[in-house]
Amino acid sequence: MLLFWRRVGVVSIAALMLAAGASLTTSTTAAAKGGGTVTFAEGPNAPPQYILPLASGSYFSVTDLSDFSDLMFPYLYWFGNSGQPKYNPALSIANAPTWSNNNQTVTMTMKHWKWSDGTPITARDVTFWMNLLSASTSPAAANVGSANAPGPGWGAFVPGGFPQNVVSYQATGTYSLVFHLNASYDPTWFLYNELSQITPMPQHAWDRLSATGAVGNYDNAAQARSVITPAATPPAYTPTDPGTGTSGALGVAQFLNSESQDTSTYSTNPLWKVVSGPLKMVSYATTGFVKFVPNTKYSGPNKSKISVFEEVPYTSDTAEFNALRAGDLTIGYIPTQDLGQKSYLTHHGYNFNPWYSFGITYFPYNFTEPTAGPIFKQLYFRQAFQSLVNQPQYTKQFLGGFAAITNGPVPTYPAHNADLTKLEDTGQVYAYNPSKAVALLNDHGWKVVPGGTSTCTKPGTATGDCGAGIAAGAQLSFRLLYASGAVSLTQEMEAMKSTEAQKAGIQIALSTAPFGQVISTTFGAACTPAAPCSGWDMANWGGGWVYSPDYFPTGEELFQTGASSNPGYYNDTQANKLILATNTDATVAGEIKALDAYENYLAKQLPVVWMPTIPYQLTMYKSNLKGLVPQGVYDEIYPSEYSFSG
Repeated sequence: MLLFWRRVGVVSIAALMLAAGASLTTSTTAAAKGGGTVTFAEGPNAPPQYILPLASGSYFSVTDLSDFSDLMFPYLYWFGNSGQPKYNPALSIANAPTWSNNNQTVTMTMKHWKWSDGTPITARDVTFWMNLLSASTSPAAANVGSANAPGPGWGAFVPGGFPQNVVSYQATGTYSLVFHLNASYDPTWFLYNELSQITPMPQHAWDRLSATGAVGNYDNAAQARSVITPAATPPAYTPTDPGTGTSGALGVAQFLNSESQDTSTYSTNPLWKVVSGPLKMVSYATTGFVKFVPNTKYSGPNKSKISVFEEVPYTSDTAEFNALRAGDLTIGYIPTQDLGQKSYLTHHGYNFNPWYSFGITYFPYNFTEPTAGPIFKQLYFRQAFQSLVNQPQYTKQFLGGFAAITNGPVPTYPAHNADLTKLEDTGQVYAYNPSKAVALLNDHGWKVVPGGTSTCTKPGTATGDCGAGIAAGAQLSFRLLYASGAVSLTQEMEAMKSTEAQKAGIQIALSTAPFGQVISTTFGAACTPAAPCSGWDMANWGGGWVYSPDYFPTGEELFQTGASSNPGYYNDTQANKLILATNTDATVAGEIKALDAYENYLAKQLPVVWMPTIPYQLTMYKSNLKGLVPQGVYDEIYPSEYSFSG
């Protein structure tokens, strides 16, 4: 799953049908012609800043992966198919996996594709990625998934999940490999949420410990798990030198992570010249401007028709809209506050198409913050806080009406989609209700001071008390960091701040920072009860979460204890149990039942603050551009399919 940043308001939950064909204007039917340059607007204050396809939570975003790294280093299995949230065999580097041994053994056969330097993409490139992943997520690599890990970590890491649920993996031929799993899993879930994470990396070019060192087989050193005897549980990966990483897979991972963080060398570093995707990067500026050209050796079915694809940075959505009005962008977005000018754009050569994605919108609490955390752990407080979030108001006043209510961890848009339970599909679970919020606080030991600051007057854990860890006189006063650059987000945050204070005496101190800084602050350190993080109370990166590269909407990456993308360290035994059930039942009926139980529980438990969900962006694109619509529901983009009408 990937973090994503609003380009108009908030990232949306998948419009499965609407995204497939809801263009509000009809593009030209003239024949396509080759060549030309497509300019694509990046999100405000959200330039790509990480290229390695093995990213920690600090870089695990649409900006760094879907809009950037994935164009050069696509996944082994591709998902997103003609605007639908499903497996795409044509764009996958491997054929569909086969299963045996009661769904505990999975065999993969790769297609005979090549890297841009002409070298075949083989099973060795998969075990290379697996070795580095195993090293970066092992007990030896403390703080996995964070910026403080000795290796890059992995933003999709979940304790006991991938790769720890793989007992062994082995290349059985040049283009074939086999994984032995520690249990029987639902094949659909394992393909959509585990195998989907694999990204072949060029072992023949990247398996090195320094920029000047020779390429070797370092990733297979230090007990790499590429060929081992299957066991009941996955063995721990133990690098020879976990502290400095001077040998073995962890050392390679550390080197590549360091190179990936040096954006100033992106244009010249030979590592990034060997790609497998449809595009290769030829220019990168530290401002975030990126220039791609076609990879003429790309083995996939869609050879690029355009000559140049450029990603253009902007410091605000206002700056982006000014460029759009001037006609400087091929693909841009209209901020919600500027929707009144949509007709101007459509009369000046642009078409309009809302970009709906398969995801949810929320922002997290920091449950490990020493002062705020004990308050956040109280369900009654989360119920009260959510009851003061006026989603209908935000939708109408700030988001142009392009939003759906978010009730829980599974998309509520489009209405009545197959994954929704009745609880989430029939109105808000916690609708805007100031009276209920005040009553909840009064009933649990708080002196509510509307317009002031509410305080705890009954500390303790008995019925009617404030709760464990909350001292007498504790105040409902919190810090909320949010991403700068989007007017609609500022409007939402200021409205929420006002309502929480005026109705229930919950004071929120707002501060802003660029998108990248917000997610690095939020996800950049592993917060645990033993080592709590005190740098933030709540954080809103301005968007939400698209279900990629875990494509089935289960919650292991978001809400399972210890998951890399669970920055506030939400920790609930029952939630963990229900999440586990969503991926271990090998029957369709069992899978649906488990998913229903999980989403109903999380909708009521409020592990995060649910916010209204709107399209990833309200796309405006040149009317002579072909191949854009339908837009990818996993926020993926397909520049190689773009062309201009003749």
